[in-house]
Amino acid sequence: MDNRFYFNTIENDKILIDGGEAQHLCKVRRAQIDDEIMAFNGDGYDYLARISEITKTKVVADIIEKRTNPAYDNDNIVVYLAMIKNDALATTIDNLAELNVKHVKLFKADYSVAVVDEKKLEKLNNIAIQASKQCERADIMKVSIINKKDIENDAKQIKNIFFAYENSTNPLTKFAGDFAVIIGPEGGFSKQENEYFSSFAKNISLSKTILRAEVASVCAVSSLKAVRLC
Repeated sequence: MDNRFYFNTIENDKILIDGGEAQHLCKVRRAQIDDEIMAFNGDGYDYLARISEITKTKVVADIIEKRTNPAYDNDNIVVYLAMIKNDALATTIDNLAELNVKHVKLFKADYSVAVVDEKKLEKLNNIAIQASKQCERADIMKVSIINKKDIENDAKQIKNIFFAYENSTNPLTKFAGDFAVIIGPEGGFSKQENEYFSSFAKNISLSKTILRAEVASVCAVSSLKAVRLC
């Protein structure tokens, strides 16, 4: 069985898989007692475990080995993303999780046409979990909501802050350390927002063409990782 499974509870060298993960493991993968599985809970490790108990609601497995996941790193990559339409947002969250982004912080921009509430936020965090399973990442990207006016203070903890600005003429240049990037909504940023973000973040050009928010997010993270020195 080569699938990876997410679990919340670990106790006495045993892991507990419940909810949809347990149903998938039992009904789709048709797991049996003594089957070995690979599981993770977001702590950066993979857990090789052997199934010891199966019920209608849960699967219990004994830990055989705790392994450091080769995809795990300590890089702090944060994306401040303006709220965009649901389908595009779901795709963006999935892609950024695969790129090892640590945290996506959603904010309401002047031209945002969508609003993310707590129910949608829960779904987006689940998408991040599923993306971690697919790309064999053992930590989980967090998705949260932030007030736009709080971004300046929040981003101070990060060494390099970039602002993807469609009218910027600044090319990407080499830098070192953790980074954050600010991405706008479908309609772009207002004049006031451009002034606000440019006051504390370096505006950069990603392309000569205008990129959709979901494309700009992936392009920004990929390009910045490519020019980063370490």
